[in-house]
Parts: sequence; structure tokens; C-alpha cells
Amino acid sequence: MEAPDVAAAIARYESYVKADAQNPLLWINLGELYHRVSRHEEAIACFERCLHDHPNYHSARSHLARVLISQHRFADAEQLLRGLLSDQDQDQSHDPNLLYNLGLSLYYQRRWPEAESTFTLAQRHGLATPDSYAYLARCRHYAGDLVQAAALCQRWIDTARDAQSLGYMALLQMDQGHMAEAQRIAEEVLAEAPDNTHAGLVAGTTAMEAQDIETACRQFEQILAREPDNARAWLGVGLARLYQQRHEDSIQALQRALELIPDSTGIAVTLGWARLAHRDLKGAEHEFLRAVDIDHNFGEAHGGLASALALQSRIDEAQPAIRRAVRLDSHGFGAAFARTVILKIQGRHDAATDLLARVLQHSPRADSKSLLEHLELFSRKHPPSNPSPAPARPPATGPAQRRS
Repeated sequence: MEAPDVAAAIARYESYVKADAQNPLLWINLGELYHRVSRHEEAIACFERCLHDHPNYHSARSHLARVLISQHRFADAEQLLRGLLSDQDQDQSHDPNLLYNLGLSLYYQRRWPEAESTFTLAQRHGLATPDSYAYLARCRHYAGDLVQAAALCQRWIDTARDAQSLGYMALLQMDQGHMAEAQRIAEEVLAEAPDNTHAGLVAGTTAMEAQDIETACRQFEQILAREPDNARAWLGVGLARLYQQRHEDSIQALQRALELIPDSTGIAVTLGWARLAHRDLKGAEHEFLRAVDIDHNFGEAHGGLASALALQSRIDEAQPAIRRAVRLDSHGFGAAFARTVILKIQGRHDAATDLLARVLQHSPRADSKSLLEHLELFSRKHPPSNPSPAPARPPATGPAQRRS
């Protein structure tokens, strides 16, 4: 309904409940109308009034859980839905709509394996909506299973046939390294939907690869204008500013990305290199140590730390970090750079920092990539742990499923 129609319907039902306050369906319908226009507290009051008068009226609890999801009170919604599912008889305990909403409450608590199991169970019991495939694809993406994520995304495309699903496929193709296919899909999506976030991320990244930094920045900044908490866009801006040697701007962007995803080793490592480029050796050491704390088995974290230590002429501390980095990744950039510093500089601090500035654009060895090329490639192969930085939150009216 249009807004004036909803307002008129609310007014009618408000009069109905005054005349027949014991009728549970009237309270349910009024609560749903309030929910539709985001009058969440009034919606909750309606459902709670219904449950006060009719404690076994399960539909009111289901609707209440949907309002809690819209309020982003995901833990409360989970508790309510689990209780509702356990109270149902055997036939209803696997209600696909309740399971879908439970999956949402788990997904937005970042409990992706549990969410995936719940969405899968909902599908097993008859739910096959586009959104169910979308969330399953995202869960597989979080798990690092890009092949299965793409297969599920294709099911999403087949059932939705919209720009949102195609844009996400472009992102998945990019994260698998299939850049030509990712770019093709992204261009198709952006021609139809210029504000598509995932296609925009692909377009920005391909522009970076072509060293068209202004275009890349424009794409990432357009995303941030719509979604200021999009970590991948902040990462893209950080890399673009590093290319432009705007080190302070790069550091600010990468700090914001890391605030949004504090457990991302990749962002912490990239921030460490940005601080090194800014000649903030102590700050870089701190960032690389943070990356090591996040994932002790990540070679580039140790390689970056070795580089920060070598540039401070702390050779005895850098050597074991180099050995750890090489043991974890024999082809890592950080360890190679740290070795270059030690071999060429031998404690000459000024020359060491000048070498770092040159290495941003040129590699320490003739047959290897520059630091910027490594970071750009690294950001694709090791995306932030939130591959869909700002997936659509549950709409104000709750998940678009049939009433339960």
C-alpha cells in the first residue's frame, strides 16, 4: 500500500481494537501496519498485548521476532524464534519461514556457519526464495568456498533475475581471480543499475589494475557516499591513495576499514605498509604486530613486521621474523623486501627509508612485482572477512516471506 493508504488502514484498525480489544487478529494486523511504517515500538506493543491476552497465539511471537530483526536486536530475535520453534509440534517445528528468520538473526550476529545450516534446513523444508539463496551464497563466501558460493549465487540469479544477484556474481568472479568475466558482468550490471555496490567494487578494482586511479577512487567514493560503512570500498580508497602517495589519506581510509572489520589480517598488513610509506616505522611495527595477533600463521604479517624491524636497523629481531615469513610463504613480498633492506642498507636509516619510497613503485628484484602491485593483488585474493560489506538489512516490514 501507498503511505496514505497505510495511514488510513492504521486509523481504521486503531478504532477496531478499541471496539474489540480481545480480538487477537486485530492486534496482529495493527502491529503489522505499524511495522510496515517502522513504528517499531508501537508494533511491539500490539504483539505483546495480543500475547498478554492470548499466550498461546504463536503468530504474535513470530511477528514480534520480525520486528526485533528490523530493530537489529538479533540476539533477542534468536531467543524468541528458538523458543517458538521448540514449542511447535513436530510438523511445525521445521516451519521454513521461522527458520529463515532464525537464519537472519544468526547471520547478522556474524555466526555464519550456524546461519548457513539454518537457511539450508529452511530450504530443505520448502523455502526456495531468492533471498534464501542470496544468504547461503554469502555464508559460503565467508567460509572461503568461492566455487560453491558462485553455484548458490547462480541459483539466486535464476530465481531473482535482478541486478543485485548479478552484481554479487561479479564480486565472486573477481574474488576467484576471473577478472575478465567479473568486469564483463559488472559492466552489464552498471549499465542497468549504476548504484550497484558489488559491480562498483569490481569496476573500481579493475580500474586500479589498469592504474586508472581517478576512476577507481570515483567508484569507491560513490559507494561510500551510499554506504559509509563499506569496508571493501574503504580498502579500495586506501590502496588508491597509496598509489597517489597521499599517505595520510591512505592511512585514514585503511584505519576506517580496519575499524569496520577488526579481525582482517589483510587490512592490518596493508595499513602497516601504508605507515611504512609514510615513514612511521613504529606505527607500522604496531600494525604488523596486530596482524600477527589476528593470524599468527599469515606469512605477510611476519614479512611486514620483518621489514619494519629491518628499517629500524633492528636486524637481530628482523631475522627470525623473516624465517617465519618464508616458512609460511616462500614467495611472500615482505620477507623479500626485509632481506633487501638488510643486504643493501646495513643499518643506514636514511637510505633505508629512501629505498622504501622507491619500492612502492619498483620491486626489490627485477623479476618481481612492486609493493603496490602486491598489495592490490593481495586485496583481491584475501578480501576482508566481510565479502558483502553492507548486505541489505532486513527491510522495515520484516523478511519478505509469507506470514507464519
